[in-house]
Amino acid sequence: MVDHGTSGEGKRLPRMAASLMMHFASEREPTFGVHRASLSAPCAPAEGCSSITPDLLPRAPTENSTTSRPGTPVTPTLEPPALMQDEDIDQLDCLTLRSLASTSEGDSTLLGQGDTAEGSPKRGTRTGVRFTDWHKNRVAALCSERFDKLLRECPEYHSTKSCLAAFILEREVTDTGGQRCEHYEVVALGTGQSCCSGWLCFTGSVVHDCHGIVIARRALKRYLYKQLLLFYSCEPELSKRSIFQSTPTEKLLQVKPQIYLHLYTSQTPKGAAQCILMRFQSSGYASLKLQCHAKGSLIPAALLPPSVWGARICCMSDSAKLTRWTVTGVQGALLSHFIKPLYITSAILGDISHHAENVSNIINKRLGTDLKDLLPPPYQQTNIFFQNGENVGPAVSSDHCRDLSVNWCLGDSSIEILDSTTGYAISCSPFVSGPGFTSRLCKRAQYFSFRKVAMLSGEQDLLSFVTYRKAKMAAHLYQNAKTVVNQQFMANNAGPWNSKNLGELSFEQDCLVEGGRLGPMTSGTEYREVRQYRTDHHLVRFYFFTRVFSRYMESILADFKHELKPDVVIVNSCLWDVSR
Repeated sequence: MVDHGTSGEGKRLPRMAASLMMHFASEREPTFGVHRASLSAPCAPAEGCSSITPDLLPRAPTENSTTSRPGTPVTPTLEPPALMQDEDIDQLDCLTLRSLASTSEGDSTLLGQGDTAEGSPKRGTRTGVRFTDWHKNRVAALCSERFDKLLRECPEYHSTKSCLAAFILEREVTDTGGQRCEHYEVVALGTGQSCCSGWLCFTGSVVHDCHGIVIARRALKRYLYKQLLLFYSCEPELSKRSIFQSTPTEKLLQVKPQIYLHLYTSQTPKGAAQCILMRFQSSGYASLKLQCHAKGSLIPAALLPPSVWGARICCMSDSAKLTRWTVTGVQGALLSHFIKPLYITSAILGDISHHAENVSNIINKRLGTDLKDLLPPPYQQTNIFFQNGENVGPAVSSDHCRDLSVNWCLGDSSIEILDSTTGYAISCSPFVSGPGFTSRLCKRAQYFSFRKVAMLSGEQDLLSFVTYRKAKMAAHLYQNAKTVVNQQFMANNAGPWNSKNLGELSFEQDCLVEGGRLGPMTSGTEYREVRQYRTDHHLVRFYFFTRVFSRYMESILADFKHELKPDVVIVNSCLWDVSR
């Protein structure tokens, strides 16, 4: 992380950061901003290197095709893992430098010069409450303006603005008069107020959680992949446009100095942040229960039976995710292979029904303050500065927009509209990836983005991860930080963090006997899983199958004849299995 607060000759604390730090003087180190990232410097471009990079998400390779790039090592063809192949794999949305260099209506350049700092307070007035009021009003206005411009092409979906979330980059720039000023730019946005409630899908093609903050964060990750594409461009002018820079002593890329990340949300984050707590109850923040969206309801994660979270789509609440992002950053596991953690500086709440101070306490204080010595560098515990701001959208969505989710990031030619009940794009979305309506924000798209950046950066070892999960778990520092957060939640009696690890090797001291992770992972009817829990006096065995009677079931019954005969046999979901 860049220590923006360190005093030194010729250095100054950015004015936005200075005004916000006064609220956290006793709670954090003198730093306030997006944590920069770091990576080894890109390889020198070879002669004749093309000015436009290949598509970030490549076409499906033909039998004899190979993928190579002038100026970078020749790498294996980017073949999708078998689990992620389907009819539209070659029609996935492709990110290119062409999309970054070109502009859509309302955009001026990649650096967002259209959103100028004109009308901002004079240099001497950029501190205190007056400036923070200007900041929150500016953020809300820019988010509203950007959304309205994007929805000009399809005004019938404008009411999705009721659940808008967006990420804004603040940069310190020098104006034509030589004065330093803050430049704000909306780089990613999302809308939505629900998530899928069906069965888990392990193909990576379904967007499970379509709440506004989660969708905006996925769009932000898409934007970060675009910025990595810029950084690894063979053209110096394009590379300079990236928000990232390298350092001689570290492998990971870091965000350039004086760049800060802000969040706007028109609704209070779902979950614990919606609790009304009095100030004298501050000792209870840590024990607030983790909540999870499951089967259309928001319930405490501790009350969710394993039979539900092991097979149904269950998504942790926005509040829980924001708390975890204060430690892990918003970049996620895959991007952690390239960049340092990226933290949110401030959040503007458009929902005035919940006081920003209460929301801030819940998000920032749930984990306590004892994580510093447990976290692996460069991860650390940070605070998000919350403010109440203007609600720029309607109070509620119209009936036909209630289950829809909009996403966009800077450089995208148009918005994409998802059906939150299915996790796929709707047929009349302005942007559609292909005939399968797979979203450009799904895990499969992220995985191909990851592999493309790995190829361009020359990180051969990253190309060896043949699945999204393997690449995710290989981000060891990120996974360690995430584990620290999950263990702290458990230590605080907040409950377990629900994971989508179907078929894990062990759960609650049981063990996986066959199937699951030991066999092919699939969401089809051929999935099998056998688990058992053993003590000195008991043996409990669990079989998961998708047909109540089949040859597989006959083999299980045959085993009962030759092995220990069970005292009790319990069959669940019989009618559902018969109807399959």
